Amino acid sequence: MGTLHKQVLDVLHNLNWLMESHDSSVELVEVKGNRVVVHCEGHCHDCETDCIGDAFRERMPGIELVLQ
Repeated sequence: MGTLHKQVLDVLHNLNWLMESHDSSVELVEVKGNRVVVHCEGHCHDCETDCIGDAFRERMPGIELVLQ
């Protein structure tokens, strides 16, 4: 597992314990180059606050995040 992959999993781990209180979860679909694809289920999928995007922009500003 590469460093980028590990960083993504760390961000997802931190997000998921917060998202549980909103009956939501986010999981990794794919890491390819600097493109990270994640899948979100629950209320947070269509949330306007974009906590998922904010978390990745803060901790991994060089990636392209695709939210499914």
